[in-house]
Amino acid sequence: MGRIDLSKEDFNAAIQNLNVAIQAKPNDFEAYFLRGIAKFSLNDFSGAVDDFSKTIELHPLYVRAYHYRGISNDHLGNYADAQKDFDKAISLDPYSTELHLAAGMTKIHINDYEGAIAAFDTALIISPNNTDAYISRGITNAIMERYDDALIDMNKAVENDFFNAEALIRRGMIQIERKEYSKAMDDFNNAITLDASNPLIYFNRAIVYLNLGDTLSALRDYEKVNMIDQRNALTYFNRAILYSVMEENDIALALYNKVIEINPDNIYGYFNRGILNYMMKNLDEAEDDFTKVIELFPDYIDAWVNRSVVRYEKNDLQGAEQDQIKAKEIMNMVSEDDTNIDSLFAHYSGTIGYDRIIQFESDFVNGERKGKLSQYSDIDIAPADNYVVSVIDNETYKKSSRKEYFIDATLSQLSENCDFDGKIVMMQFDFFDDDHNSILNDSIIGLVDNEDVRLFLEGISNFEIFNYKHAETAFESLINHQSLGVYAGINLAVLQYAKANLLFSEQNYIEPIGISQKRNIDNVTEFRNIRPDYTETMNTLQILVNKYPDNPFVWYLLGNVHLQMQEFNKAIDDYTMAIKYENSLAEAYYNRALTLLYIGEKNLAADDLSKAGELGIKEAYVVIKRFF
Repeated sequence: MGRIDLSKEDFNAAIQNLNVAIQAKPNDFEAYFLRGIAKFSLNDFSGAVDDFSKTIELHPLYVRAYHYRGISNDHLGNYADAQKDFDKAISLDPYSTELHLAAGMTKIHINDYEGAIAAFDTALIISPNNTDAYISRGITNAIMERYDDALIDMNKAVENDFFNAEALIRRGMIQIERKEYSKAMDDFNNAITLDASNPLIYFNRAIVYLNLGDTLSALRDYEKVNMIDQRNALTYFNRAILYSVMEENDIALALYNKVIEINPDNIYGYFNRGILNYMMKNLDEAEDDFTKVIELFPDYIDAWVNRSVVRYEKNDLQGAEQDQIKAKEIMNMVSEDDTNIDSLFAHYSGTIGYDRIIQFESDFVNGERKGKLSQYSDIDIAPADNYVVSVIDNETYKKSSRKEYFIDATLSQLSENCDFDGKIVMMQFDFFDDDHNSILNDSIIGLVDNEDVRLFLEGISNFEIFNYKHAETAFESLINHQSLGVYAGINLAVLQYAKANLLFSEQNYIEPIGISQKRNIDNVTEFRNIRPDYTETMNTLQILVNKYPDNPFVWYLLGNVHLQMQEFNKAIDDYTMAIKYENSLAEAYYNRALTLLYIGEKNLAADDLSKAGELGIKEAYVVIKRFF
């Protein structure tokens, strides 16, 4: 089943089936390998490395595991480890074209271009008509500005496989470098007939149009890119520049806003928007933009100079003078032989966070393929919701795609003793969801013989239709019940949590926690310190922690409350306890990951996201794609 899912590119389903295979046969290397392939395909390269490493542990001579672990390490920037993996794989299988190609790509990434050429030459000795080898060698020659040699390679690639869109795209890009624009246009037009949903083709054809002086056609192609890929910040940036040149300032401003929304730490988005705001006489906004650039890259000379100009026009003469002095200080730090901003960027390259401030998000993945992969979903990233005890019909339970419903021995016994076609389960709190359809009603509840169970079900039913007072009374009366107490207590705490949020939202504006916000809590505006009153919720949770210290859902709920209270370290500790008592609680890994990411612990967050995705939370792959 996992193999079938992989062939259909349903990688999330593949992981779930392979999880079962691994549980059944934990020493079978193949299931780990296939799960690694699925994780790799979802951009979870860290999780893929773990699974390939386990594969190698079980089967030390399995070449494909070294191969794919090397590619995964390459994606993670672990180039030394990638090279070791390829060297090992090649020693086991020296006549594999794919291994030499992969090793060559890693050599490109460490700027060993001659080494890359040698690797691709070897691949072509093994497979003289291999299209990918010609494309890869052509790319390397183009990087080295050997455009004639690059063109020969690309011609050979197209000759071997005229229906290979990648070969046509790459040849077209080389033709642009050679200023052969009509030939480049032909290649891109032919590529579009083969792969009409590939945004890279339209992006490069737009460059051809620009070189031919056809700005409107270039804009149409850029717009096509953003229709296919709505998070391609590089294309929004290019469109913004063109609209600025055309003096369509309102459109340009909206596009720069989109760039910054996607890449909130990119200095070029703020810098160009600052210039545009200055031109539009939005001086306060322009000053804010240049200030943001300086925060992200303190040695960016032009930002200091531009802010001094803005401050001068705002009659902030002291601020303007201070900015000019700072700009001169930075310029004096640069040697006389290297007096441009590039030297400063070169100094910063390789430092932590450098890529984040200069790169634009731009995947250029085929639109049809992108639609199949969960990591490209356009979702709002938010913590997973609380768990409550509720009742679902048997068909819904059977169709659940992952372990999203938990049933312990007590809940199972309760379901068996109740005369209805459903199950009592721990489930995500989704009573506000339009798709939530409770099977509970007065007639069904009336069939239950046990008075306490009947009261508990009445509490659930009232909670689901938002009769909070009746539900609260029912749960409160059962919180000390020997078997129902923990479930009644959890539902009571979730109810009190929901009620506190509801009351607060009626009185105040509430901004929910999001991982894109500033991590420096001291800088958050004052109103963010006003939060819902979770006193009742915390009192109930404290009772539950004392009475049921090994219940994972109590700890999970406590973590969610601490998260909303911005007590991040406590939330992390709570999620850790939840995982301790239920190591398959995917939402605990996911929420702990978001909390870790929020406070800047990216490496720890990556591990939790991988585990959350492995356990079935598709949103985890969206977070991995956006932040790693």
